[in-house]
Amino acid sequence: MEKFVINGGKRLFGEVKIQSAKNSVLPLIAASVINDGKTYIENCPKISDVLVMMKIIKEIGGKAYFDKDDLVIDGRGIDKWILPCDLTREIRASVFTVGALISRFGYASTCVPGGCNIGDRPIDIHIEALRGLGAKVIEGDEVIFDGTKGLDGCVTLRFPSVGATENAMMAAARGSGTCVIKNAAKEPEIIDLQKYLNALGAEVQGGGSDTVVVRGKDKIIGREVRIRPIADRIEAGTFAFFTVACGGEIRFLEESFPKYLFLSEIFRNNACKIYVKNGKIEVIKVEERPKGFGKICAMPYPGFPTDLQPQLVAASCFAKGLTVVVDKVFPNRFSFVEQLLKTNADIEVFGNACVVSGGKALTSAETYAGDLRGGAALITAAIATEGKSVVGGVRYIDRGYENIEKKLRNIGADVSRVDF
Repeated sequence: MEKFVINGGKRLFGEVKIQSAKNSVLPLIAASVINDGKTYIENCPKISDVLVMMKIIKEIGGKAYFDKDDLVIDGRGIDKWILPCDLTREIRASVFTVGALISRFGYASTCVPGGCNIGDRPIDIHIEALRGLGAKVIEGDEVIFDGTKGLDGCVTLRFPSVGATENAMMAAARGSGTCVIKNAAKEPEIIDLQKYLNALGAEVQGGGSDTVVVRGKDKIIGREVRIRPIADRIEAGTFAFFTVACGGEIRFLEESFPKYLFLSEIFRNNACKIYVKNGKIEVIKVEERPKGFGKICAMPYPGFPTDLQPQLVAASCFAKGLTVVVDKVFPNRFSFVEQLLKTNADIEVFGNACVVSGGKALTSAETYAGDLRGGAALITAAIATEGKSVVGGVRYIDRGYENIEKKLRNIGADVSRVDF
């Protein structure tokens, strides 16, 4: 079992190269099922979630392999619309493949997908969205979708779910009707999917707004498509919070992230300073312990992302004052706090909120990650705490960060991956 051994308390200095966005890459891999040709996803991270999605592509007849830093998917041999249960139970992103299979074959079958333990995440909103567009759904041990009579309708999502928005977009891409998705998620990763579907020959408009219109093209043929996804704003935000906790100065390379990112607001009037170049955050500098961050609510985009909520909580332990964090996306996403309490952190959880009393010295401890972003929170605490800490559950952290220990060493942290 692999663990991270961390000798903490060091300030961070240096440059960070940000990978392509995990939350863009995974739907693009799923969407490549629509393409009876080759898809090239540039600067694709070799994270474990990507590796599982590659296995799914191979299981249904396609090819998937890396050519240096680019992921190549050849969909010409895909001939199955039933997803393998053993793999779909490993990764929640497998549910995206349902829409792509409906688009290509008219049918799709999946078991309920797995993923991180961050509270209930049923796929009912995906089912509702596809039903609303005209698909028939049979629910049992497996969920079977029938879209052979075509998708042509309007659906209003009861919550702006990123996955349901993307699934509906894919399902409608290769049909002959017009589908309208209202109360759609606005995340920038959806724009990447829109670009890809349009490159295939579909007609998709409105990505990034609350209404997406898909005019399907049933004569989509195989094409060679190259796409470079946006930089991973969650990885960038994670490294920002590493710096907040440890102090120091990091510079993002060409994959820097837009200045409108939530961090601009959070760092304003605090000890954290950001420097912007060409509309992008280029440098984050922390010379002294920041103050408490006040009240932060994790909400759908463009609000503060739930995928950075655990890292914010951990970094708040090192701020001088109170921070209140509320999660309105995944209310039960505070299981990682139990592990942080081993470090003498002063955190209290109240339902979908927690209160952090920061500024108290933490102690090194051995903790265990039970999910991806909770694991990033434990690393945040460990690298900022004097002494030797151990973080287990590395397999969860590997789901979203490629070689995170190497990137941390490059900016001055003492982190080693050890097989116990």
